[in-house]
Amino acid sequence: EKLNISGCGFEARKVLSANWIVTPIDTSDMRTGYQGAFWRLFKYISGANEQGVKIAMTAPVINKWFLDDAYELVGAEMAFYIPSAFQGNPPAPTDPLVRIERWDDAITYDRAFGGTRDDPEYYKRQFTSLWRALAKEGITPYTKMSITAGFTRPGWGRQRKEVMLLDAGSS
Repeated sequence: EKLNISGCGFEARKVLSANWIVTPIDTSDMRTGYQGAFWRLFKYISGANEQGVKIAMTAPVINKWFLDDAYELVGAEMAFYIPSAFQGNPPAPTDPLVRIERWDDAITYDRAFGGTRDDPEYYKRQFTSLWRALAKEGITPYTKMSITAGFTRPGWGRQRKEVMLLDAGSS
């Protein structure tokens, strides 16, 4: 739900409470860690769950990046939204590294961009732009987590990506 809060370089949304399927990303080797996380979640929606049901792929794919006080990465998770047909009773995962999490309502500040670049420095510049835009509006986000979101299948035409920060009150 878009909120009537925006400035140059960002918009705000209220993300409503929902169930998500979540798995850790091994940050010791980002490439294989990211791929491993994606395939664990993909297997879950492809039937690797206690009911053996296939679940539609949804967008966006969310990545949570957990930060320490020096803004250094200390952990990461990938998440897929569970479609409404399964929100009331999501099938339990069969992989011990996959879990269902209920996320509370949250206010997010996001910056959308396109392109095919996935290097960390490019994302860092997008986050820096978002931080600056929020600072101009007097908004201080939660500092222990940053979020990236992908809305389109990589390699399939125009890409939509976002960087997001949580409102300090939504942590």
